[in-house]
Amino acid sequence: MKLQTFFFSKDEHGGQARLIGDELSKLFKCKCDQIPPAYQCNKEKLVILTYEKYGKMPKKFTEFIESLTTEKVYNVALIELSNKGNEAFDELKTIFDKNGVKVVDTLGLVVKKGLFGSPKLSDDQLKQAVDFSHKIAASMFDSID
Repeated sequence: MKLQTFFFSKDEHGGQARLIGDELSKLFKCKCDQIPPAYQCNKEKLVILTYEKYGKMPKKFTEFIESLTTEKVYNVALIELSNKGNEAFDELKTIFDKNGVKVVDTLGLVVKKGLFGSPKLSDDQLKQAVDFSHKIAASMFDSID
């Protein structure tokens, strides 16, 4: 199986995006790495990107997205955590389309960030992200279940 999962958060510990990334890593028995990753993708069939979008996306995140070409990955699935749940999909899809990478599906999770304190992912939202990812992987790989 050629699958990887990455997460991005402005939180130095990975925030809520890391919780999803870690669950997916266990489920698929694959690497989970923070963006920018220590190791680049290499002809991955599927990459699942989980990211938090609160304000402008940092340069290191957009540079990583722009670096993903068909030499590194063929398909991506996006899981966004934000106040609206769909703030960066169009921007990211445009970048992936330009690079020839197919966005197979997106999942937007509304995880409100208050003035003080961090956003908190519910157990139901975590399950929703895992189920979403499992469904996509099962449609692309024979050995998922």
